[in-house]
This record gives sequence, structure tokens and C-alpha cells, in this order.
Amino acid sequence: MVKLAYTRVVSEQQNARDQVQQMEAMQIDDFYHEQASGVSQSYPERKQLLENIKAGDEIHVTELPKLIQSIEDLLDMILHLREKDALLYSLAESWMDFSDQNPYNDYFLSIVEGLQQLSADIRKMRRQEGVEAAKDEGKYKGRKKTYDTEHPGMNHAIELYREGRHTVKKICEITQISRASLYRELKRRAES
Repeated sequence: MVKLAYTRVVSEQQNARDQVQQMEAMQIDDFYHEQASGVSQSYPERKQLLENIKAGDEIHVTELPKLIQSIEDLLDMILHLREKDALLYSLAESWMDFSDQNPYNDYFLSIVEGLQQLSADIRKMRRQEGVEAAKDEGKYKGRKKTYDTEHPGMNHAIELYREGRHTVKKICEITQISRASLYRELKRRAES
């Protein structure tokens, strides 16, 4: 078993000394230090830590926000560590214990999964509300059509179809228009 610690500061002006001092008493074997903001998408040291972790190893942090970015990230982290048979400990969040000694492991994980689903549902709902509001204001027109009446490939495909000398498959090969798009445009033009 190896005890690994992860520390992160936002800027060069900050110092990870406080985080390191808090964890030194735990007899940490190796430290991974990162300088990155919470909104950064790149955490090379964290990635290296997760790649190096082995069965029985422990990751220690002073607080979860140093290691994770969201509830989804926490769930992914927990699942990754369970797969690797490794543990995560946070000094600030001492309630979070995924060792075999904690009978509430599965219960907590189901709560985290529920929160993850709730978070995804809220994002989806807000996105839909934004689309509806934009439609009401006349700012949202929907996805731009790939093939409009000015599209040369579609117009050529329609001409070839009307000539009747080629199969639909051949027309699609010549014009690089999909069969479904060709039939959809033929129907639209017939209706208008």
C-alpha cells in the first residue's frame, strides 16, 4: 500500500505548504502537486496520479474541491478508484469513507449517482428552456439546413433524378448526397 497525496493551488502566488503540512502527519509516500484553476480542463498531475494508482493504494487530499470539479467528476473518480481497488481520503470530508469497514458505501454511491442524474436533468431542462425562450423572441430558427434550394449538389441530384437515366444509388454516389436527404428534398419540393 502506498499513500499518495494530491495538492493543488490556483496561482503561482499561492503555496501548497499548508496542504502539505496537513498531510505530512499521515506518512505520505509521494506528493502530486498541481497549479491550475478550478475551471481548468487540464490537470496533468492528477491524470498521472490516477494512472499510477495500484490496488491497495490511497489518495489523500485536504479537501475534495482540490481534486474534483463536480459531482459527476466525484462519481467518476470513485468508480475509477473502486475499479483499481484503491481508496480516497479527504481531511475536510471525513464522512467520505469507501473502505470495506464502512457499511454505507453502496448507499452513498447511490446518492452520488442520483445527484449526477439530477444535475444532468437540470442542465437539459435549462438548455431546453433557453431554446424555448429564444424561439419566443424570434432569435432561434433551429438547425441550419444542410441542403437548401441553393445547394448545387442537391440541385444536381434533383436534375439527375428527373432525367431518370440513373438509379438513386448512382445519383447519390455522383452527388455525395444521402438517399434520405434526396428523398426528403424531392418530397418537400413536390409539396411546395
